[in-house]
Amino acid sequence: MNAAVKIDVIATASKPRDFVMQPPKTLDLITFNTPDNGVLTGYVSVIRQHLGNGQRFAWVELDSDLAGQFRGVPLADIITCDDAGTARRQVATNGQVRGMCLSDYSNKLFRRSITTACH
Repeated sequence: MNAAVKIDVIATASKPRDFVMQPPKTLDLITFNTPDNGVLTGYVSVIRQHLGNGQRFAWVELDSDLAGQFRGVPLADIITCDDAGTARRQVATNGQVRGMCLSDYSNKLFRRSITTACH
């Protein structure tokens, strides 16, 4: 009477997020598909609208390139988003994150006054 019963559990397929309707926030880490370089990652700086056709783009600071290099990514090309931008912004406002730079040589600059430079 105690026959083994096999129950198939079918996982509900989660619908992928529509990034056009729900765009990522500032400082979210996203992955996106590009026609020339494949899949890239980076941090969202800002969402802007194209002046010509109205398409919205995420300006992304690329994770694999030098600091300060951005790429305009159409929201439809975004694959994933970590949604951790809010936490990153809160940490930055608490002063726990220090700005990164290659080097700071500002104290080594030779300063001359304008009057001595003209003579």
